[in-house]
Amino acid sequence: MVIAKRPQLIVLFIQDKLSLDDFSQYGDVYDGNSNGGLFSNLKSSMDRASSSLVLSSELPASPGLHGNQVATYLQGRVDGSVIPVELSLTEIRTDGKKLQLDKNCLILVRLPQAEGSIEESLKRNNDIIGSVIKSLPKELDFTIILTANRPSKVSVVLPSHDSLSSGRHLLADLDAVDNTTYTFINATKNDSCAVYLYATDVSFKVSKQSDSGQFEDTVNLTAVVPASTTVTCGSGTVELALKYSNVGNLKNLDMVIPFDVTKRQWSLGNITLQYDYQSDQETVKGSDKLVPKFTATPRKMSFHCDKPKQFRELSTDKDNNTQGVISFKGLQIQPVDIQNGSFSNANECVGFFTAPIWMGLLTSIILTVILAFGMMMIMSLKTMDRFDDPKGKMISINAGE
Repeated sequence: MVIAKRPQLIVLFIQDKLSLDDFSQYGDVYDGNSNGGLFSNLKSSMDRASSSLVLSSELPASPGLHGNQVATYLQGRVDGSVIPVELSLTEIRTDGKKLQLDKNCLILVRLPQAEGSIEESLKRNNDIIGSVIKSLPKELDFTIILTANRPSKVSVVLPSHDSLSSGRHLLADLDAVDNTTYTFINATKNDSCAVYLYATDVSFKVSKQSDSGQFEDTVNLTAVVPASTTVTCGSGTVELALKYSNVGNLKNLDMVIPFDVTKRQWSLGNITLQYDYQSDQETVKGSDKLVPKFTATPRKMSFHCDKPKQFRELSTDKDNNTQGVISFKGLQIQPVDIQNGSFSNANECVGFFTAPIWMGLLTSIILTVILAFGMMMIMSLKTMDRFDDPKGKMISINAGE
């Protein structure tokens, strides 16, 4: 049980890719006198601790909890601070937040994405893990969890005619295997104050107009755990605040999603964005307010839309000629009346004139036109002006012999 009754620190390290084979290949596991190879700081912490580490392997076809889901799970269950650690070359800091020594606290460390060779990436992450562990207070117990969002290698069965008796497998890069990612945010304050948000794709588009031309870039936030998640509930209002930090060139993104709640329904309010984007080509800082095009949803129901309409811009930072837009795909959201830890029945965003309805209408119109044309043809038939009169003189036709 990770969440203990006594106060402790939970330190969660999340990599983008990691597999059990990486420990075997780069951890010198077959050398009894090894210091752990590229996992030396993790091994030294395990040697000093009075606990064991159990690793589980999941098949891609039946995935378990990945790093983002573990972070969401822990954030909803600790009763203390949730502290995202920002990493730099010279220091490790916790955004000025103080640890609550009398509660369970979560320190979330999102390790840099793999760049270059895997050896360089693991070595860099090992140094970061060691620095974070050294900065932990000695008076508190702590639990360290190292996980990843997806495996770096998966086992793929090679099909063959004798596959029933053959056990051939191939270790392949995950990039060659279909991997579905998504975002699920469980922002729970208590039983009556919680927001669930699920999306198959989340992206942030930033643009800036300058004398040199138009600059645009899109940052994918689908598999990124927010640095902080806060939900606030008031009289007739629910507010979800998300903070993203150091996601590629996006240094900071603060997003506030408000909800208006009545006795009968709830609706999504204007979304507020504040962002700081820095790249080699451009630096974009600004704020925007976006108007969603979502319909009101009855209470005790969630809202679902595969392709929500683009948010309409209400206001923007015109001084810097910047614009930031957040977009979702496969969105499902519910800010009120969440029961049994799952979404309620969904209110779909599909309008009345769906594709099947249009097909039925067009078919009916075509049949109606054909019927009307046939009726007009029948009505245009005219009878003869004269008929044979039995009392009149008969017409005789003489036939020559």
